Amino acid sequence: MAALLPSRLTRFRAASRLCFPHLCRHHSSLTHELIHNMDKKETWDRFYTENRSQSFRHFDWFFSYRAVSGFLLPFLSAGGPGDASRLVQVLDLGCGTSDIGLGLFRDSPVPVQVHCADISPVAIAMMQRQVSECRLEPRNSRSELRFLELDCSDLSGFDSHSVDLVLDKGTTDALLRSRDGGERASRMLCEALQVLRRSGSFLQFSDEDPDARIPWLESESGGAGRASVSVQGLGTHRGVCYYSYILTHRGVC
Repeated sequence: MAALLPSRLTRFRAASRLCFPHLCRHHSSLTHELIHNMDKKETWDRFYTENRSQSFRHFDWFFSYRAVSGFLLPFLSAGGPGDASRLVQVLDLGCGTSDIGLGLFRDSPVPVQVHCADISPVAIAMMQRQVSECRLEPRNSRSELRFLELDCSDLSGFDSHSVDLVLDKGTTDALLRSRDGGERASRMLCEALQVLRRSGSFLQFSDEDPDARIPWLESESGGAGRASVSVQGLGTHRGVCYYSYILTHRGVC
């Protein structure tokens, strides 16, 4: 894992200039924190606090919901509940102020319960306030939206095999690109597989090449016998190629 770290940091520095150029120009100390300490709660609290403005804006690392909505929505019915009265459970790990979870809640034709989880109480408070003010209405009237402040490497608050769709858009990347985040990235992967239903899917979005990410996923999930890993290219955005790594559950970490 350590051998891959320099290239991950190089990609992050390039991506940071694309995603938040104003940050690179005016908040050099915060940019340094993001490059080296993205596994720390304090880093993200500071990031969201310093980037708050009068008018709320979603911050989406990599890409927004609109770019992948057509890819995501079919997963809500692919492993759908046998019990028609049960809500499809969706868990967005490290949601920040992304619009991914909100978009699924709004657009899903099947009833869903979307859990947007993040370690930063600042981000969670911003999202709760935004949803309250914009009065987001779901396509399915039974759908529910929840916000949780939690460490995504500890999902003990969820029952084993209770979540139909787990999303990770850049959270693992943030941990792996931090100096001390590798162990937490591994724990988060195993925790996600533990709460994932046997018919469910874990989608991990990343800009890391498959020849590096797939071996890591297979190794850290306990070997090829524990989880099936496949990859789908999502095209390029701002000159960067993105992938969805799809894990289906075969056992428990």
